[in-house]
Amino acid sequence: MTRCASYSRIAAAVLALTAACGSGQPAPASRFSGIRMQNPAELDTENGLIAIGLSDACFALTSAPTSTDPVTGITYTTTTSTDPLTGITYTTTTWTDPATLIAYTQKAWTDPLTLIAYTQTTWTDPLTGLLYTQTTATDPLTGVPTTTTTATDPLTGTTTPAPATPIVAVAPAAPAPAPAVGSCGIGLNGMPPNLLGLQGLRPNSLTDDHFKRWFAADPKVANALMKYLVKCSLPPGLGMSFEYGGISYLWAGGLGLAPHWAQGESIPEDEQQLVTACLGAHANRYGAHVPISVLGNQADGTPIPYTDDELSSFPATEGCFFGNLFKKDGLFSANDRPLALTDDQSSVRACAMPDRTGSGASSMCAPIKYAGNCRDLCQPDPTNLYYLSCTVDGKTYRALSTRIRPDGQYTCGDGVCQVSESCGTGSSWNNCALDCGPCN
Repeated sequence: MTRCASYSRIAAAVLALTAACGSGQPAPASRFSGIRMQNPAELDTENGLIAIGLSDACFALTSAPTSTDPVTGITYTTTTSTDPLTGITYTTTTWTDPATLIAYTQKAWTDPLTLIAYTQTTWTDPLTGLLYTQTTATDPLTGVPTTTTTATDPLTGTTTPAPATPIVAVAPAAPAPAPAVGSCGIGLNGMPPNLLGLQGLRPNSLTDDHFKRWFAADPKVANALMKYLVKCSLPPGLGMSFEYGGISYLWAGGLGLAPHWAQGESIPEDEQQLVTACLGAHANRYGAHVPISVLGNQADGTPIPYTDDELSSFPATEGCFFGNLFKKDGLFSANDRPLALTDDQSSVRACAMPDRTGSGASSMCAPIKYAGNCRDLCQPDPTNLYYLSCTVDGKTYRALSTRIRPDGQYTCGDGVCQVSESCGTGSSWNNCALDCGPCN
């Protein structure tokens, strides 16, 4: 297996921790001598993808308006965005030719200075893998259009002129949709609706103004989400880059669970489910870097590669993750631990467990929903090493399973106030006077 899962730096941000953990902060050492706080360096702690950022409202493909041609049966999805600097409004339409399955993306805009109307259409040839870009500029005085076509080799990055290529279906004019700001909520802690899901996970997708504004709203959270989205979706050796605010962000591929999406196509449902499961598997309540092993089948049904050494290094089964954020079905987790934690025990891997805080939430990592035990909900693979699919609310999803090391589990009274423990007056994991002392 590609040990991509062992870079699990997905964190819970300060806001999420405050809401989930309350004010359980230990007293300063000067007021309670003898406390040894767990050193963040031991866990390589960093802010990263937060569980509350995994909102299906931010991934849902249904957030964008669509129209269907009654003659061809082609469904067009249209979004608009306005550049805050230039004031130019771009209308982006996507559709797929049902005969060739080629996915097209068309962007239209008018230059406010010259009044030249531009239409730019991109697609990937499924036979050659070449990315075509066809741009038409219409002179406002004569009405005469001028069209240029280029082809880009994805392996070399070389762009060359290409003969004009007839586009199978030309996107019809569509009314401007309602602003999409509310689709991801005020915090925008999620993927821009319909943007990458329909247009493909490719470099050109990141040049959309909608994506830029979403990223600018919270670069730290957006960077973390993109890091794991690309890691889950693209294979090793591939990646994406993005520049914002003078900083170059690089996101490397890892598991390669979305090959069609990575080729610039609309993400199919089986890949939607696997990417959703992968993001859930990497969620971490406490912001700790916790090495994990991720097992399961890829979209084509072949197992994610793994080795005997990996299985021996990660001997404990932990949980399973499944769902579909892209379809607004939600993200679910289930428990696969051999033994339940006792009241004085805690783990830095908590997202596959039911809520233990008494908050009334379903899981320890809302909005991830705890569904039960994997063995009761899921279909194992023939070797009983991992789960192929899990069923909840009458619907079956492709699933991924996780394994962990035993050193990520702690006990109140071990002499260290762990990140998974809280101050208090008792001896339980969230009321641990023995390790964390009394609360302020």
